Amino acid sequence: MTYETLNIRRDGRILHVDFNNPPLNLMNFQMASELFDLAASLAFDPDTAVVVFGSANPDFFIAHFDLNDLLRSMSDPTVKQSRYEDINVLQALTTAWQILPQVTIGVVDGICRGGGLEFLLAMDMRFATPESRFCLPEVSGGILPAGGGTTRLAMQIGPARAREMILSSRDFTGEEAVAYGIVNRALSREALKTYTNTLAQDVSRRSAGTIAAVSDVMKSIFGSAFDAQFAGFASENAAFKKLLEAPAALEALQKMATLQDVEHELDLPAVLAAAAAK
Repeated sequence: MTYETLNIRRDGRILHVDFNNPPLNLMNFQMASELFDLAASLAFDPDTAVVVFGSANPDFFIAHFDLNDLLRSMSDPTVKQSRYEDINVLQALTTAWQILPQVTIGVVDGICRGGGLEFLLAMDMRFATPESRFCLPEVSGGILPAGGGTTRLAMQIGPARAREMILSSRDFTGEEAVAYGIVNRALSREALKTYTNTLAQDVSRRSAGTIAAVSDVMKSIFGSAFDAQFAGFASENAAFKKLLEAPAALEALQKMATLQDVEHELDLPAVLAAAAAK
């Protein structure tokens, strides 16, 4: 498999996928399309037990969704939309990965914000370095996380902490992410690589039947939560569309789109706060 924004490497029953869309690893329509294609290829792949997501960029796991693509989707009728009225493309993408038979592991060493964090939240297990940074900056642009992030965050860490993270729009460190339940563990860069590689190898040695049995038990426990999840998705999507009707929100997003460069993205919350104060 060859993609423009994903580096793919196989190690036995483990598939390593590194995001590679320089300079910021922005999630754009091209990356989303490739992730849909990869998910489809894995849906009936008995030879792959584990998918490990990392990054080819030392600073960014995924910066966030490309705002230029988002703005284009609002005005260009040729841009593909979700086939489901209540669920948008990013929600559909994260769900496609959530329901795969493989075990998915996200390994973050750097910045993970916006749509990148929404994608990460759909992974089965998540690990990071203490210095990694996690943020949902959407409210700074007058909208809300609507790629599944508002819903999944509330379901995984509780509404109080989800409100704090979403409404503050600040960066949370890897250690804070562990305390809040966003990631499993925070380890030094070298320890992170060693631990997640060993974990992936351990999982890959389990039979497909054993992995499926564990997944089935999880589904039996949390299956009813899917109804709540999709209700949340519909609410996110409706709120997102409503908020975009405000001229101020569109203006803020257009302004944020001009800041999509390494200089501004390294400390995006501070940049957005300074811009709002002007």
